[in-house]
Amino acid sequence: MPGTFTAASRGQLEADAPLGEIPNLIGDIRHLIPKYGLRNYWYPAISAHKVPKTRPVRVSMLGEDLVFFRNKAGEPMALQDVCPHRGARFSQGHIHWPGTIACPYHGWVYDENGKNIMVLSEGPESKVCGKSGTEAYVYPTRTLKGVVFAWIGDTKPAPIEEDVPPEFFDDDAYITWNDHVHWPTNWLVALENSMDSHVAYLHRDNIGVLLAGEHVGARGAQGFKPVFTGNGFRGPTMAEVQAGRASTSGGAKVPDAKDVYPDGKTWPKGKVRNWWNWIFSVPFFFLRVPAPATYNTEWWGQGHRLPGYFRAGGAGFGPKGIKGMLTGRGGAGLHGMYTRWPVALGPWSTRLWYFHYSRPKTVFHKYYHKLIYNIFGRWAVEYNFSIQDGSMMFNQRYDWPEKLSGHDAEVIQWRRLVVSKAYGGRYAQYGYDHDKDGKGIDERKVEAPIGTFSKDSVPGNEIAAG
Repeated sequence: MPGTFTAASRGQLEADAPLGEIPNLIGDIRHLIPKYGLRNYWYPAISAHKVPKTRPVRVSMLGEDLVFFRNKAGEPMALQDVCPHRGARFSQGHIHWPGTIACPYHGWVYDENGKNIMVLSEGPESKVCGKSGTEAYVYPTRTLKGVVFAWIGDTKPAPIEEDVPPEFFDDDAYITWNDHVHWPTNWLVALENSMDSHVAYLHRDNIGVLLAGEHVGARGAQGFKPVFTGNGFRGPTMAEVQAGRASTSGGAKVPDAKDVYPDGKTWPKGKVRNWWNWIFSVPFFFLRVPAPATYNTEWWGQGHRLPGYFRAGGAGFGPKGIKGMLTGRGGAGLHGMYTRWPVALGPWSTRLWYFHYSRPKTVFHKYYHKLIYNIFGRWAVEYNFSIQDGSMMFNQRYDWPEKLSGHDAEVIQWRRLVVSKAYGGRYAQYGYDHDKDGKGIDERKVEAPIGTFSKDSVPGNEIAAG
């Protein structure tokens, strides 16, 4: 399959990666979550078309400042945005020659390998040029499908195929992206938004929920017990449920306007926004982009993946056109494989990338997919769902004690996974559903104190409370 990597390469990296002691994973462990995200992983940094040939561009992520420019081959690459000489920012500098960048202060010129090749303030006879210790730090980068990915960490880069979805390595795949939106919240808060059971209520007037059929998505957060796979969690397949290897409560039911609650109270009906959504139901049924087959292996599939993003497939399932409208089974989306990837900028600042994967048959289909996405898909997903989600994320009290329920199983297990990797390294073992007694941690009756969420934790590895 596209983007394959060998167990041997992974094993060598595992042997080279130092392991630390993993803390107790019982109770409230939010204070142990790395506030800048997990290091030693590949992350989307910038759209390639946003790196011009004539000037550098600054990008902040995971608490670090990178400067992007193009090498001699025209490919985007990145240095640490600080000149080793006096600490001036390369992003304020100049591109005098292809494949180089000049510091704006004294004209120290660096090549794509981070080597100091000229000192313009001292002339061609400068004795500083090329001396040991004057090198600039180079971030490993790779451009795939128009997106520049950067390795953020202090170890040898792992195979990029472990972190970046396989469709980015598929020659027949077409990736439509909306660059990103910004949420003033922590990266994990943004990611957990796609794990819990809020969809049926918060998005009750969203076209995707209105047309979802009997139940909203069947993931761990929506009634299924999360299943740990190669690098994240997924909901069980129907075959696993039928075989008794996984349990389900049937998913989260889409409330009906006629539902009656205690004291005769009925489900709150949508108003203007509800009607606006129904107007958009036409493109959902008639202009939908066919959903490509999703990847489903031990390492890849739907669900939440390391280093921290959510993948959902099958959007746009069911009959199209009039049949879909009449049966109410026309599906809830315009595109197939959907990926939302939060990338930490600072402790309470997150960039959310959106990727949609399709497989156009011709050049015409490619531009048709792009047109439909920009006119309808962007509104339905990024502007519709995301704005509703963001309205909660901006003001959520993440420093407050929690009272979690069974629908929060994936949130609990994801926090344990992240803490395990943050302290034990990216190859630290994790498998909560493989304990000696055959039970998962979440299935036991454990009396554990609720942890305190504060700024005080392991130095450099805490989430600031405010």
